[in-house]
Amino acid sequence: MPNKPVILYPLFSFAFLILMGSCKKEKPEPKEAQLYSKYCANCHLPPKIDALPKNVWKEYVLPAMVERMEVEGLYQDNNVVEDGFRPKITLKEWAQLETYIVSNAPEHLEAIPMPQTDTLAQFKTKTYSLDDKNGAMVTYLEFLDKDNEIYYGDLSGNLGTFNLDEEESTPIYKGKSPITWYNKKDSMEIISEVGIIRPSELVRGKMIRKVGKDTLSMGHDFHRPVHTLLEDLNNDGSNELIVSEFGNESGQLSLMMVNDSGGYDKKILLNLPGAIKTVIKDMNQDGKKDIVALMTQSRESITVFYQTENLVFEAENILEFSPVFGTSWFEFVDYNGDGLEDIITVQGDNADISYVHKPYHGMRIYLSNGDNTYAEAFFYPMHGATRVLSRDFDQDGDLDFALISTFPNYQEFPELTFVYLENKDSDSFEFTTNILQDPSMARWFLMDTSDIDNDGDEDIVLSSLTLGFTPVPKVLTERWKNNNVDIMVLENVLY
Repeated sequence: MPNKPVILYPLFSFAFLILMGSCKKEKPEPKEAQLYSKYCANCHLPPKIDALPKNVWKEYVLPAMVERMEVEGLYQDNNVVEDGFRPKITLKEWAQLETYIVSNAPEHLEAIPMPQTDTLAQFKTKTYSLDDKNGAMVTYLEFLDKDNEIYYGDLSGNLGTFNLDEEESTPIYKGKSPITWYNKKDSMEIISEVGIIRPSELVRGKMIRKVGKDTLSMGHDFHRPVHTLLEDLNNDGSNELIVSEFGNESGQLSLMMVNDSGGYDKKILLNLPGAIKTVIKDMNQDGKKDIVALMTQSRESITVFYQTENLVFEAENILEFSPVFGTSWFEFVDYNGDGLEDIITVQGDNADISYVHKPYHGMRIYLSNGDNTYAEAFFYPMHGATRVLSRDFDQDGDLDFALISTFPNYQEFPELTFVYLENKDSDSFEFTTNILQDPSMARWFLMDTSDIDNDGDEDIVLSSLTLGFTPVPKVLTERWKNNNVDIMVLENVLY
């Protein structure tokens, strides 16, 4: 008997439908959205359009964007555009992009809720003057070799120490521009002068090497250096210098290496602006010291420079942020006690063209996944947050946080210039917000911690800088101009 035919029509039809469905093309993005993705991600992560209100886009950000682009058919006499340096766009495309952004931007940003606060009780405060002049000018602040002596630099180029017991300053160096950092290691002293403190493309920064009473410039150009590290990266007995050249539209992260003549050769690790802080860690446990850098301009990121060979590095971003975040500082800490170091960031630099009180400014906790990747686990909103200290200040076994804001919302939340977040439950990220009794005494800029009174707990020092970055109520500018509060000690009264 002949075999019966196998009926395949229904199966074939079903498979055909599946095939047709898998070949169905997704609806393409509108041309304007494609332009936004293309041009706003050219140098950094594209910010969400709703991250800024319409007026900020129209009056500040879009004009700044067009200055950084070569718009065909648009006369631009403000700069000379070099081929390959700035992206090209037609005038029609620019008009489409501009209309798309403004039409999708909100009128206002959402407000953040005011947290329930308590007046700071764990610390008692005392203010100090570093000189006899009204108005605070501190641009560098750090404890180094003594618990009761702080190193400081100022806008006038003075570098010195201040003994908190004797309440006396001792000068170390007098420069010609603001001091931004000081390194002291193995009988070597390195002083950083920023050159020009406000945003500028002028390369006027200096690195000064101090030996005894003698000082010598390193002889290289530095573009607004703001942070330096002195470290023997390859364990050959000579210290290298990692320089964060913040710059402005241009800048770089540099490595200074000792040469055969005893001077320094300069190697650029990353040719981007915004380098603001570095730490040394062996990130991949290969026995070599790596560099972890916070880049805060252009492409905001935390970038690891893995040392693959003798002073040869490969860069990899482990965290990347929107350019409107204004990332200002970071720390490595083991927040949850799992043996892995997590990352704490503060984001709130608001002294730029997108000035507006931003609800996404604040402190973030990124927990480690164990493979040099990190996941955001907690966000504490705080307008203008710029510095963080992560310590167990109350010695109860978990991490507390001290935060300062250089750019607070003085109109709505004048209390939130400094907050102490006391950790009540690490697992649920429960904190109490503690504020100063007089929050507006100064414009807090820098912060460090030490056991100043040698009683077994950590105290905090805040420093002030009354330089006019952003709008401030006149009553406060007058107060700061007429008082002489340079630093404030928060003495921990735990013991």
